This record gives sequence, structure tokens and C-alpha cells, in this order.
Amino acid sequence: MSTILRVMLLVASLVTAVWILRKIRKNRVKQEDALFWLCFAFMLALFGIFPKLSYMMAEILGIQSPANFVFLAVIAILIEKMFSLSIQVSSLENKLEIMAAELALQCKNMEDEIKKNKDRDKEQ
Repeated sequence: MSTILRVMLLVASLVTAVWILRKIRKNRVKQEDALFWLCFAFMLALFGIFPKLSYMMAEILGIQSPANFVFLAVIAILIEKMFSLSIQVSSLENKLEIMAAELALQCKNMEDEIKKNKDRDKEQ
């Protein structure tokens, strides 16, 4: 693995860690998401500090280049994160639709109630 790639991995891990720590301080990120990104930054740092690890994993998996293994690992982890976020978004969209329907029913019931009260007041 080239020195440039190792330096880029270390810089990326440092930038990710600093960015997520700033977001944690401002309470703008959930703890489980923060943990994921800190672990991701740690993984990048590991590959940058210990390049033999990527050589070993590439050899075990039959990948020609350790750099390709690093790219594959990063892509796989980010795809998994994207998939889990997609599931969360779908769940939230379903909940939002249910809440909107319930709110519409409540508003309709309140309008009917107000109309009944007005009609009752007119009769008296």
C-alpha cells in the first residue's frame, strides 16, 4: 500500500473523528450514529497505521491489491449504513403517513363537533 494512501486514510480518519466529536458536542447526532462513525474512523486509522493488516486481509480474501481491499471494505460498510438508513427512512415515512391520517380524522371530528355546537346555539 502506498504512503500516499496511508496518509490519506489517516487524514480521513482524523477529519471524521473531529467532525463527529464536534457534532456530539452540539447534540446534533444520535449516539449510535456517532459510535458508527467513530468506529469507521478507527478502522481507517488502523489500515493507515498498520498496512500489514490490509495485506493480510487481501491475501485471505484473494484480492490482488491491499488498496483494493481497503476500498472494498469502505464501500461495503458505507453500503450497509446506507441500507440501514433507508430502512429507517421507510419506517419514518410509514409513521408519518399514519400520523397525518390520524390528525386529519381528529381535525374532521373537531370540525363536526364545532358545527354541532353552533347548530345547537342557533336553536337556543
